[in-house]
Amino acid sequence: MNLICGINPVFEALAAGTRHFDRLLIVKGLRSRKLSDASRRATQLGIPLRFEMRETLDRMAGGVPHQGIIAVVSEKPVLSLESLLETARDPALVVVLDGVEDPRNLGAILRTAEAAGADGVLLPERHSAGLSETVARASAGALEHVQVARVGNLVQALEALKARGIWVVGFDAAGTERWDAVDLARPVALVLGGEGRGIRRLVREHCDHLVSIPQFGHIGSLNVSVAAGIALYEAVRQRRAVPSGVRPIPSRPTAAPHIVGPAPDDDEHDPGARPMPSPSAHEPGGEDEEPT
Repeated sequence: MNLICGINPVFEALAAGTRHFDRLLIVKGLRSRKLSDASRRATQLGIPLRFEMRETLDRMAGGVPHQGIIAVVSEKPVLSLESLLETARDPALVVVLDGVEDPRNLGAILRTAEAAGADGVLLPERHSAGLSETVARASAGALEHVQVARVGNLVQALEALKARGIWVVGFDAAGTERWDAVDLARPVALVLGGEGRGIRRLVREHCDHLVSIPQFGHIGSLNVSVAAGIALYEAVRQRRAVPSGVRPIPSRPTAAPHIVGPAPDDDEHDPGARPMPSPSAHEPGGEDEEPT
């Protein structure tokens, strides 16, 4: 049984239309505008509605916050690498995760990948978090909009990406290149390692570039979801391309400068000031006025 818990994740799943909904459960007697909207949308799509006691949803969610609504759905469809690349844009932007096992980290990466317009996320079949309700909730519903592919052998998948003209860039503490010095405007796959160990040796050896993100504090590493955000938005910055659906960032209004000068009774003399012209020289009848 696959569950989607929480208002926003359920809304995104309803909007994406990539899952089959078996039923939608809502806490009995709970009323809010968003829950009413979800009920109305489910009815329009012919999804059965059930109103249950809160204890029932608590037991089903198993500790995952559900906000009064749970969808019982089919499993998230997972693509092959070939299918993912067929739908990729040019230049492609793919995220490859080598052993990210924390579902909250995976959810956060999916959320950032969707926001940055990535073409998809590539996961290994082993040593990776599953696409669970925890991942869906941590992604704030982005899981429903991101193309996800699984592969049996990550090294072979990287070689297949290279054969398609995609450059493989690994983000690792052992990287010898700057994260912003590598060309990410071309087709790229951004590789990030799992919690604690980073990118595995064989995967590192098959990267075209190995870059690191500088750190100036006492902590020796970044959370993988934070590193993914930096990597993805560096690619967005270099490509100078913002999706048309994104609202333009309004320019901040420039405030008039507030200038404070000497007080009227300040008799301090400025030794370098030029003498001001006499007002009488520019008045009608003054010496600068030409005769008519």
